[in-house]
Amino acid sequence: MTPSRLLASFMAAVSCFIAGTAWPGCDSFFLSTEIPGNPQYVIYGSVKDENGARIVNATVRVHVAEHLIDLETKTDVLGRFRTPDVGRVITDMGYEVDPSLITVAIIYPGHHIAHREYRGRRGQKQGEVEMDFRLEKNRTK
Repeated sequence: MTPSRLLASFMAAVSCFIAGTAWPGCDSFFLSTEIPGNPQYVIYGSVKDENGARIVNATVRVHVAEHLIDLETKTDVLGRFRTPDVGRVITDMGYEVDPSLITVAIIYPGHHIAHREYRGRRGQKQGEVEMDFRLEKNRTK
């Protein structure tokens, strides 16, 4: 193998490695980025269990029904989460933000949502919206 071909193979391997670790599946590469200080529609909040303990590494899934958009994020060590800018993704696709089409689900093995507290303004179509969740363990029979 010639040195130039070896270098080209090495560069291709490094590029694939970097792209794979930075953007798994390249999904987040195509997401609209939030403009700091000017979010269009961002959901943030916390996830706790029935005793009030933080739930770490739970999956927070945002689904926009009519536009077939699914976004996911994970809770951090404090049980807090912040979604990508859902509003910017919707408007970049040419649609208006309609909060009635947006649902948020928490996925954590062995648990289900017992209580969801919406702390935004009714019908809020812009800005940051806080949602807090309390999960309960699934009861086995």
